[in-house]
Amino acid sequence: MFKPHAQCEERKRSAVTLIKLLLADRKPEVLSAHYRELLSILLWKITEAECSNKHQTRFQSQGALDSGDKSKLRHDHVFQRSKMIVALEKAAPQGVGDILNTAVACTVTVEEHARLSQFDDEYGWERYRKAEITVIDTQTGKPLL
Repeated sequence: MFKPHAQCEERKRSAVTLIKLLLADRKPEVLSAHYRELLSILLWKITEAECSNKHQTRFQSQGALDSGDKSKLRHDHVFQRSKMIVALEKAAPQGVGDILNTAVACTVTVEEHARLSQFDDEYGWERYRKAEITVIDTQTGKPLL
């Protein structure tokens, strides 16, 4: 059974606050590459906030749960970071929270990760549906997809 990290909410709140600060006070002298890299790192922090290890996410594929080899697992951002960054840069301040609420990770196998990349034109859980990956919510023990 999944158990969230003891500081899950504080960790998420910290990363969200930093993202909102970046978005609200972007300076013209800040390089776009640096700006986007910081947003990317902070999105990672949100998706890792609830777990003690990046491969112990709440949502896991059945393949990841069945895998005995932790080196064959990947932390996948269900809603791709690159697309989230584009959305964040375009969002009005009141829409930022809705975008950040989609920062969710799912642990998958290397093979499943490759299958997911075939559907990168999709966004979110639809990639998993198209890749035919069964996802388990390890907090409830029930299939999500």
